Amino acid sequence: MYYNQSPFTNRRPSFKSTIKRFITSSSTLNRLIVINIGIYLAFLLLDLTLSLGAFLMNNHFNKVFMLQLTDWLACPASFARLLYQPWSILTSLFLHTSFWHLLFNMIMLYVAGRIFLEYLTEKKLLITYLIGGIFGNLFYMAAYQIFPVFATVVGSSVALGASGSIMAILVAITVYRPHHEIILLILGRMKLVWLTIIFVVIDLLSLSQGNAGGHIAHLGGALYGVLSVLFYLHYPAKQKTKKKKPKFYTSYESATSKPLSDEEYNSQKVAHQKKIDEILDKISKNGYDALSREEKEYLFMASKK
Repeated sequence: MYYNQSPFTNRRPSFKSTIKRFITSSSTLNRLIVINIGIYLAFLLLDLTLSLGAFLMNNHFNKVFMLQLTDWLACPASFARLLYQPWSILTSLFLHTSFWHLLFNMIMLYVAGRIFLEYLTEKKLLITYLIGGIFGNLFYMAAYQIFPVFATVVGSSVALGASGSIMAILVAITVYRPHHEIILLILGRMKLVWLTIIFVVIDLLSLSQGNAGGHIAHLGGALYGVLSVLFYLHYPAKQKTKKKKPKFYTSYESATSKPLSDEEYNSQKVAHQKKIDEILDKISKNGYDALSREEKEYLFMASKK
């Protein structure tokens, strides 16, 4: 099999097939985004259905029901309330009631998640999302108990959204690879560390400007991101890289450095090219995200030869 040009330009999948592939992908990042969007759409459909019923019955029970449902799934600032709805510390991480809140969070999750997966595993991404979000919620609850400014609203305040989880992912990968470069539409090329600092500073400056609970949860997620690299993500990753290196490194020499015969050299070269062709063919049919981690690493190493 031989390509005259890049496989990325051979076929342009339709929008429908792209969405279908994204939804059915086994990628942890894709599934987190799909779950968040799915829950938002389910809430929207339920609200529309109840609104129609309320209109026909000439009452406003739909608004009361949706508010109660949101409170039931969102994380309360009060530890006493949390005892009656312990699930909310987790369900709140997937709950959005505003389209723009959802859109911004999913864009940030996709960008930060893709960078995270360039260096770390999908399992660690999931752990960082869940524990980072829970840590952010606990940080938010603790702040509302400690600082007097929140004393009058602690019983009625709730937190919801994936922002704390996303900040945990963004800060974790920033601490892990601070010099990773990204390209922004307006600012151009910049190091990831500067973008993350901007977000953290915005949260700090916005504490007194409204939605203090949300910004506190962001900062809690950011704090977990730092701690996760120091105590969990960093050292296992080094050990894992050393173990996995032989899996995707291909050498045309034997272990004893004995010169290969022409037949052995050509045989290894053909096998290597065949594997590359299979990976490229898989990309052209299903997209880059369909590759396994080992295939991505093999292709990456081959591109550096």
